[in-house]
Amino acid sequence: MFRLMDTTRRGNLFAAPFVVLALAVIGYGVYRLIGSVPESWTLVLTVIASVIICGPLQLHVGRSPGFPLVGVAIAMLAMPPMEELTLLNVSIWATGLLISQTFMRRNLVHALYLTGLSSVAALAFVLVQAALIDLGVWLPLDFLAATAVYYALFLLGEFARQWSGAEPDRSVRLSTIDPLRLGLVVLVVAATATAMAYFDSEVIPWLEQDPTADLTPLIVLLAASLFYMFAQRTRFAGIERRLSALVEAAVELPRVTAEGGLAPALLSRVQTIVQAKQVELRDGGPERNEIGAPVQLEFGREQYVIASQKAGGAPFEREDERALVTLAHVASETARAHHEVETLERRANSDALTGLPNYGAFQRALTDANENRSYHEGIALLFIDLDNFKKLNDSHGHRTGDELLKAVAARLREEAGGGDFVSRVGGDEFVIIFSDLDNLEQAKASADRIIEAVAQPLIIEGHHVRPALSAGLAFSGHRELDAQALVEDADRAMLHVKRSRRRGGRASGSGVSVSSHRSTRTNEIVARAIREDRLLVAFQPIVSLDRGEIWAFEALVRYVDPEIGPISPPSLVARAKSLGLMNELTRRVITKALHAADEFHRVEPGIRCMTINLELGQITEAELGPFVRNAARTHPDISLCVELNERSLHAVTDELRRDAEVLQAAGVVIALDDYGSDASSVGALVHFPMNILKIDKSLIDGLNDARQREVIKALQGFGDNLGYTVIVEGVETHEMAEVLTGLGVRSAQGYHFGRPLSFEQAMKRLRRSGAGAIVDA
Repeated sequence: MFRLMDTTRRGNLFAAPFVVLALAVIGYGVYRLIGSVPESWTLVLTVIASVIICGPLQLHVGRSPGFPLVGVAIAMLAMPPMEELTLLNVSIWATGLLISQTFMRRNLVHALYLTGLSSVAALAFVLVQAALIDLGVWLPLDFLAATAVYYALFLLGEFARQWSGAEPDRSVRLSTIDPLRLGLVVLVVAATATAMAYFDSEVIPWLEQDPTADLTPLIVLLAASLFYMFAQRTRFAGIERRLSALVEAAVELPRVTAEGGLAPALLSRVQTIVQAKQVELRDGGPERNEIGAPVQLEFGREQYVIASQKAGGAPFEREDERALVTLAHVASETARAHHEVETLERRANSDALTGLPNYGAFQRALTDANENRSYHEGIALLFIDLDNFKKLNDSHGHRTGDELLKAVAARLREEAGGGDFVSRVGGDEFVIIFSDLDNLEQAKASADRIIEAVAQPLIIEGHHVRPALSAGLAFSGHRELDAQALVEDADRAMLHVKRSRRRGGRASGSGVSVSSHRSTRTNEIVARAIREDRLLVAFQPIVSLDRGEIWAFEALVRYVDPEIGPISPPSLVARAKSLGLMNELTRRVITKALHAADEFHRVEPGIRCMTINLELGQITEAELGPFVRNAARTHPDISLCVELNERSLHAVTDELRRDAEVLQAAGVVIALDDYGSDASSVGALVHFPMNILKIDKSLIDGLNDARQREVIKALQGFGDNLGYTVIVEGVETHEMAEVLTGLGVRSAQGYHFGRPLSFEQAMKRLRRSGAGAIVDA
């Protein structure tokens, strides 16, 4: 605050001579007008009124907002009201200028300073103009030179004021002025002054057909009115820009949700819109030469947003203050809305009694912990139940029961620390989610420590209470397909503790039971099968209907575990994805499938294609694109075909299309699989590069329907026209094969031609029956 006052004092010291000069000039004018009657009071009053009318037109001639601004009222001195009384003419003009600046600036000292500085420049304008006339200079050049001198002196004075403060504004330099803008203003004002003089001396006498006709006041008012119209247009454009900025701020400020981010956003908007050099938040209101508005960015704390210096040193206007009040109100409402939303979220996600997260928050936290962990990061769930809680309520009252729940919740929160999630999910049930675990033993050690601490005796409502807890622990070493299985397993383990205690006849004590979480075991089995290359690949033939021969096989992954039996292919793939092993699984399938294809080709040279299912994202350079291309190169006698599910192409991007084209260029065949299933799109047929179209079996489950037959015929014709190979899947009977042949279909796949066979079984078939499409029973 001291610096601001010091700066203001220095500025006043610089302004003081101009203030005195303004008072002297206006005093001189009043004295002379009272002492000697002017030739035309109408012209005197008209010049004063015209200067007032011109006052609102302030033109920006700088490169940056706010500084400097210049007026156009000097043009009114082109029609001096008192002939050959230079100083008196300037005094009359200055009177109008002081009136207009006082209304505009709302600061008498600043208005007097500007009037004094402008009077000096105006006197130079009149003297230069008179001197050039005496020299016989052409009138337009006369006014041009005089106008340039006026603005040069005025701007030098303004720069001197900026540099005279205790802390000079280093950003204000002569280079701040935009020469083009300033030159345009000089030209406009000089042209206006020239036009006024020309109309007064030439046009009006010609129009009135009277050489003595004098309509000088009309000309002055007309020029001032034109300037006023332009000023209003400029003002409305400025209001529109400011309103647009306020609307933008009203939209953007509510989007600021980061903690502590609202205050900087508000200050930045205020600084831009009111063109202030310094904007800050204070506990007190605005002082002299400042504008401010109350704002509540924190619940229950009122502050003020204060703008203390306007760019260029000009005082703030009413519009600045209104804009500041509006921004402060928007920010306050934004903060209030954020607080209310946070309060509602906290109430919706918290248990009212203990303050712990409730069941809904627990479910979201469990899903988040499962899905956002690294593939091999373990999590565990500890399910805790208070034994004999109902008996405690009945014997000591609900108040005691509530206090016990609060005490247990506080102990759980304290023992779990900040890294684990604690929640109350039922009347006397709590859960803890442990994360970032390496093994089950780590989770068990944490669970035992917490249960032991929570079970320590305590005094509630004068009663000695030792909480008895039954707890079940479920551990997951990999991402789960369904995290809810952890809850079920932990709950089952907790019930096991309860039953064991009842069978043992103990009514007190606490314990933790560990669940044998089956999902984790299955994940471990799948991970081991992939890493140790235990997966099996089955092969289903793809046949040519017109030749009656096998020309390709589709490779299908299979696995049967000695402990838990077969794992379905969808489950196998889903678990591989959750474990982050999908690419490894696909590599192993491709390697085995191409090795098998080489063997099939050796036995039957006509079999030259092996199709393998891939996820769409796996064809990218960052995933399996390079591996697939290399695999195709190392097996030159086999056409490697990757099948992409048609439904996945709804999310295709230009980059994925380019990746597919790169594969095609390397000799890899691309097949669009399952076309015709739910949500199929014609767009996939025309926007994604492919070589084979595989029609889903759902399109041939009713070949007696003429419409279905027409669809198959149309798709086959579409493939023929574009050079695609069309394969119909799901052919189960000889009759279906016959109908499809009649419709022009040339390739098919299904149980009618053979079920998926192991490599050994497929080789046995080829050696025994050759490449025939049908194997005799």
